[in-house]
Amino acid sequence: MNSSAIYAQHASEAFNQSLGAALRDLTYEVSLALGDNLIALVLGGGYGRGEGGVACIDGCEVPYNDLDLSLIVRKKKPSILPRLNSIRDKYSDRLHIHVDFSCPLTIEELSHLPHWLMWKELIEGHQTLYGPADLLEKFTPVYLKKDLPPIEAARLLLNRGAGLLWALRIIRGVEPAPDQDFIPRNYQKCILSLGDALAIACRCHQTAYSGREAIVIPLLRDIPDLAGIHLENDYCKALEFRFRPQFYEAGHYIEQDLQELAQKWGRVFLYVEKLRTGKKWTSLADYIRWSGIREHAQNRLKDWPRNLVKNLENGRFSLKYPREFLFRQLPGLLGLTNGSHELWAEHSRYFMQMWERYN
Repeated sequence: MNSSAIYAQHASEAFNQSLGAALRDLTYEVSLALGDNLIALVLGGGYGRGEGGVACIDGCEVPYNDLDLSLIVRKKKPSILPRLNSIRDKYSDRLHIHVDFSCPLTIEELSHLPHWLMWKELIEGHQTLYGPADLLEKFTPVYLKKDLPPIEAARLLLNRGAGLLWALRIIRGVEPAPDQDFIPRNYQKCILSLGDALAIACRCHQTAYSGREAIVIPLLRDIPDLAGIHLENDYCKALEFRFRPQFYEAGHYIEQDLQELAQKWGRVFLYVEKLRTGKKWTSLADYIRWSGIREHAQNRLKDWPRNLVKNLENGRFSLKYPREFLFRQLPGLLGLTNGSHELWAEHSRYFMQMWERYN
């Protein structure tokens, strides 16, 4: 573990040293808890890329983002994560952020990671806290270094659109906010996703946040289908929020703000789906009426039995992977299809339950 590592490039040296000290202590405790079964502990996310967020609270720099920690083990055991619960809670309290340990992976599983955005970002931006520094480089698939498949753009928009729907449920008083800045955080993450999804769909996405605006801004300006969306300044502000977030009261945003962002989300989502599928939908209403398959990799003949079981567990009968339902439902729940939603609270609650299982 590098004692002079940078976890937040926009923070002071003292902040990075303090976070580094906490990570060294955490790593030591994880190594004691897992013993010889631990091969590596890898820090991903913003801090793993050196681009973590740092907020200034009462004149003091504090971490803002979650700590995303990946475990590489020799043998998977049910006891691994329970053994780390006390460590997770201890350092969540110490740092005042969530500490998340991934489900453990073996070397064999590393070599078969799917071509997803989350794995590409981990491979291209991480710090090894324990174990061989070149472990991920050595054992992960070569295709993770290539351009992402366009379905990852759609999945990113689905996830950030779900976060926007969650924020709408809060601002409408359907449920309480999980924390005081949940709405502004998800608002900014949704804006980022609009530019990032375009970059993925156009095969020019980069993992590092620094410099993304040079890729995204020309896309936003030059795509005729997005004329008048006016996202350029918002995207740059969202990048700044990513590096230097500040806490806001949830009331800082009103429902109209979220509805206007939903309209922009809908424009980008429809464009991305048309681009990657080659379909000619004229509206999101046309899109949700289309009964075709969005994710072919999850809907092969061999997947039908699994899909049927998963749908029956959720009270539905279908051979399609449950995320197909999410893609078709979200535009309407965001108010983008002029449909009737007398039971919006109930339907959006069911959507969020499904999304939490299949995002």
